[in-house]
Formats: sequence, structure tokens, C-alpha cells
Amino acid sequence: MCRKHRSPKPEGLSTRTGINNVTVRQADIFHLPFPAASFDHVFLCFVLEHLARPVEALKALKYILKPGGTITVIEGDHGSAYFYPDSDFAHQAVRCQVARQARAGGNALIGRALYPLLREAGFSGVHVSPRMVYVDSSKPDLVEGFTKNTFAAMIEGIRKPSVESGMMSEADFDKGIADLYRTAEADGVFCYPFLRQVLLTIPRPSSRRSK
Repeated sequence: MCRKHRSPKPEGLSTRTGINNVTVRQADIFHLPFPAASFDHVFLCFVLEHLARPVEALKALKYILKPGGTITVIEGDHGSAYFYPDSDFAHQAVRCQVARQARAGGNALIGRALYPLLREAGFSGVHVSPRMVYVDSSKPDLVEGFTKNTFAAMIEGIRKPSVESGMMSEADFDKGIADLYRTAEADGVFCYPFLRQVLLTIPRPSSRRSK
């Protein structure tokens, strides 16, 4: 969320971007330092998946939207990833990430639940649309940037806790990671609903906080 504000700009923002009329602020989503009906639009990206109370967070954001304001919500869905060559070991390694995030109070599968969550939070005019990231060797930037350095690297990063907790054996987890990187080779394909469900526009009829 950005808006014009008199607070000092973070050092280097204008120098790096050439933008000098935006203030970046950090705050607790459940205790936002803004009055009701402060914003025309709110953009939320890969946040709800880490929260144990996503509906409460959405209600807090609804409170600061102006009447008729809109919100965009983007989340992923790890459980909907698929690839070629397929691998049960790779899918099991991905499930380790889903399980670990759930234990921490989050939800790596939250993309598929956006519509009911937004409706529960009191939003109307909800429109959800899937967006797929498809990667093959004809897209070398995505092969490096997404398949290898984003998704496979993320799953590889939970190797130690997944093995130590007994979720997978060391050999099986390593096989799963190798198979994920295998999808980045010349004949491989990786597909992920990176924007599984996108809330495009939501009219907000009232500035009163939802209970």
C-alpha cells in the first residue's frame, strides 16, 4: 500500500527508482496505522499464505478501503504445481514444504481458497482468475529465474528440517530435488499457478469495519 505522505522517504528510494512522491512504510497488517477509508486500492501479494488468520487480515484491509475502493490479492498454490518428467519424489518434497508451512500457521495451498476467504471477509463483486507460469527451455530466463532459482531452490532450502523431522529420508529428498532440477533441462517442463487466483476488483460499499 502506497500513498503520498509527509513522512521521510527511505534513503535511496528516489535515487534508485526516480520516484519521489511515494512513502514506503512497514506495519503490522492487523494493526495498520491508517484511519478508515484511507485508500482507493490495496495490493496484496504472497502475504495471506503466511498468516494463521487470513480472513481477519482481509477485514483489516477492507476497513482502510474507501467506499467503492478495490483490492488485488495474489497468492500461489504449491499443491497445483506439475512438471515433466513427473516424479513422485519431487511431489513428496513439495508436500514437505506445504506441511511445514501449515505447522507454522500458514497455508501454501491458499490460492484455491481465495474466493471463499474474500467472501467471508465481507467483500462483494469478487472475481477470481487463474494465472499459470509455464516454463520450458524456450524460456531460458524463466528456467533460471523461476524453475531453478525460485521454486526448486525454495524446496531445497527445507532439506535439513524435512529430513531431521522424518518427513522424508535423506536419499528420497535428494532424489526429489534432483528431479525438480531435472525439469529445467532441455526437454523438461515446469508449470505453476503462480497467480492461482487473482482478485481483480472489489467494490466496497461501506467504510465501516467488518466484524
